[in-house]
Amino acid sequence: MTTTPYVSHLWGLVPTAWALRSAGHDVRIASLPDITETVVATGLTAMPVGPRINQAALRRRPDDDAVTGLAYLARLSGRLAGLLAHGLFAALEAFRPDLVVSEPMDLAGPMVAQHLGVPAVHQSWGPPFAIKATRMLRHAGVPLRQRFGVAESVPEPDLVLDVCPPSYQDERTRGNRLAAPHQSMRYVPFNGPGAVPAWLHEPAKRPRICIAMGTGDEGLPLIPRLANALAPLGADVIVLARPADVEPLAGQAPTARVLEWAPLKVVLAAGCDVLVHHGGPNTALTGLAYGVPQLTAVARDSAGAGDHLVNARLLRTCGAAISLPGTTMTDADVLEAATALLADLSYRSAAGALAAEIAAQPSPADAVKVLEDLVGDAS
Repeated sequence: MTTTPYVSHLWGLVPTAWALRSAGHDVRIASLPDITETVVATGLTAMPVGPRINQAALRRRPDDDAVTGLAYLARLSGRLAGLLAHGLFAALEAFRPDLVVSEPMDLAGPMVAQHLGVPAVHQSWGPPFAIKATRMLRHAGVPLRQRFGVAESVPEPDLVLDVCPPSYQDERTRGNRLAAPHQSMRYVPFNGPGAVPAWLHEPAKRPRICIAMGTGDEGLPLIPRLANALAPLGADVIVLARPADVEPLAGQAPTARVLEWAPLKVVLAAGCDVLVHHGGPNTALTGLAYGVPQLTAVARDSAGAGDHLVNARLLRTCGAAISLPGTTMTDADVLEAATALLADLSYRSAAGALAAEIAAQPSPADAVKVLEDLVGDAS
């Protein structure tokens, strides 16, 4: 399994990796060394190749222009794939996989599968990329393919593992689907390892609102604004933060409970009335899996802003969320949206319907047989 060196991208692969591992298969997670410790913490086998990178410098978009930002994201993917591919091709002498499963942003895995003549599986993390984005990503990989002597044209994957429930799509996203067989698979939330805080066992005495703005830096400046804007509600506002950010955020948002990163699914499973987030697909789908109404505030200077805006739109279209522009929203906008989400039961009803759809999808364990058959057909 191959992934770009971003924690949330890895997390989307973990349930499938564990399903394959539990079925007795040798599963290795290939990525740059930046996330080796994170891979090991999942209990899976890491296959670190290539150098470490400056992620903070690489992730910033140059401006708010959608075309420029998309081109930047494609170039970023090409650079990451080049670093990963060099290490992967060297490692093939010692480990030659029968199947390669890749997350959407990774360009190295499909190229290795094509080189080896083994099935390539694309595992979604949410809605498919726009057609323009897919084309630009593939174009960004052409120089890399030339360097390794692999055909410049990128074949469609042999299979797409699609974690989006039927209602979490619209005409635009359906039109962006890759031209490959799709296997529906239940979205199983994985938000990293962690322990359940003791206070989560206690019944909530007031509304509980969770703020989770992703694992990157882009949403960090919005957290104090959101937490402080929600203070007049008198709710229990919980902020999930990286260890280094806990103390600064606690000082900037004194009425909120700032936690060192705990798995989001644990907090939501204990009971949550509103989930506030940046529009990331893993966060959005985790919220839906637990039937929680959502409030999105997208940071437009994020490298993944286009993807986040799609999730914000779909959540809104499904009736499970209210979306605010992270750059222009006011405190009054945040307070009004949260008040509506708490008072109007239609949001929770819509989120609950999506949760039922997710639960009805085939599990990752069910998908293992499909992957085994795919390898069998190719051999």
